[in-house]
Amino acid sequence: MMRKLSDNDVMGMYLDSLAQVYDPHSDYFDPAQHKSFTSDMNLSLIGIGATLQSRDGYCTIASLVPGGPAERSGLIKPGDRIIGVSQNKDDEFTDIIDLPLNKAVELIRGKKNTTVHLDIIPVGAPDSVHKTISIAREEIKIEDQQAKAQVIDITVGDKTHRIGTIDLPMFYAGEGDGKGKPTSCSADVAMLLEKLKKENVTGVILDLRRNGGGSLPEAIDLAGLFIPSGPMVQTRGPDGRTEIGADRDGKVAYDGPLVVLTSRFSASASEIVAGALQDYGRAVVVGDTTTFGKGTVQTIVKLSNIMKGEGITPGSDPGALKVTISKFYRPSGKSTQLEGVKPDIILPSLTDLPEFGESDMKNPLPWDTIQPASFNETNRVAAFLEKLRTRSGERISVSAEFSELKTEIERFKKLREEKSVSLNEAKRKKEKEELKAKSSALKKDRLARAKNTPIPFEVTLKNLAKPGLTDLVKIKELPPTKPDDSDEESFDELDRELNKFPAEDLILKEAQQVLIDYTDLLKGMPLAKAEVPQAKAVTE
Repeated sequence: MMRKLSDNDVMGMYLDSLAQVYDPHSDYFDPAQHKSFTSDMNLSLIGIGATLQSRDGYCTIASLVPGGPAERSGLIKPGDRIIGVSQNKDDEFTDIIDLPLNKAVELIRGKKNTTVHLDIIPVGAPDSVHKTISIAREEIKIEDQQAKAQVIDITVGDKTHRIGTIDLPMFYAGEGDGKGKPTSCSADVAMLLEKLKKENVTGVILDLRRNGGGSLPEAIDLAGLFIPSGPMVQTRGPDGRTEIGADRDGKVAYDGPLVVLTSRFSASASEIVAGALQDYGRAVVVGDTTTFGKGTVQTIVKLSNIMKGEGITPGSDPGALKVTISKFYRPSGKSTQLEGVKPDIILPSLTDLPEFGESDMKNPLPWDTIQPASFNETNRVAAFLEKLRTRSGERISVSAEFSELKTEIERFKKLREEKSVSLNEAKRKKEKEELKAKSSALKKDRLARAKNTPIPFEVTLKNLAKPGLTDLVKIKELPPTKPDDSDEESFDELDRELNKFPAEDLILKEAQQVLIDYTDLLKGMPLAKAEVPQAKAVTE
């Protein structure tokens, strides 16, 4: 591996290490990395749709791009480790253990409509368990990242509740769709809310579990869909000056019961929205023990511009620096940095792991507070929290599904804590067989539940103009790519049957029950008016 490193590779590693001494989000980009980063930000990337990171020498799946080929395939999950890459089915795999991440990424990316073959160790599995999968590379389009919704009817006793869920993968803002229409996640969510209101939903869930952030102005506008007006975020720069980003339109797109669903993967702009709606008492926040904890703002500085400003003409492109320039704070004055946003109701979850967060990174900036902004709380949550927590806890304590989940969480924790691996072949084979039998039993239970679970209707930006729900498509998992013969063992008949139904989502299911409880307790409580503060809005 060392012999494959060029002088520029070594220089890049040194400069990147130097940048990260100051905080984990300051990075040096060599010219190729800068180009790749720009492609990611413009959503013009061609690949499998996965975010990768290096952990203990392994190329590890950090997250999947919503709607991307990797997620749609159902063959790969966050936490999976890629140990080999092949461009052709019959070729030997290139070992990428301990390979620099940028070089591993180069092997996985490729031309549009080509297939990459991966040798992976599934998350939570022993190192001896390998799975071979094939995924077609595609262009990651803006449509895959756009907001979408679902409507589902849930019967509790003799009463049916119609629940609307809006899934927002990122806070996007762009030049437009090429037809004169601007691209805006807040505008898209406003249209989806209008559709949900027409379908007479009794409550709405805003799902930010997979949302790693994006446009700050869009986060402010989106939070403003649920509050008439007021400060949504405070930003403090290195000079100590604080600016307030506020919603000022005096309008509310949706005034009904609201639950915000978060996870450890909810970061940056997601934390701004969740924190603001929690500060105002406008929504019940449900999810992992905390969000990611990224409360900092970065900007890209081209080093050629810096050098030219100093009278130096670079002989070649010196790359760029991504550097942290300010910190976010909630309307209450609390920083989202490091501590994230703690939910009102915590649910057991496989994603609730400390290593998926700012606190696990090296040299993170500290948590602190500033002066609260002036805002009027709506006070629609605090009075009901004790009852909501009690009811949720009672459901979870008697739920067979959550009992299985808790067992899986404990097994996963135990695997992470083990520091040794047995080299006894018989023992390893026994572990593999036990894991396979347990996995098969869990799939059978999930299949039985799936057959009795109502399937929601999908509402997208393309079909929301259709009247009613009867013309909409019921949500169903897309069939995964046909497995290779070598993958037949991992892709058995149970997997095929499960793919006929929506993927099981215990967290969303419980959030729906929390929303039903909240709706019954709220009983049309009016929304308090919020005054517009006289402060300068953030314009970045």
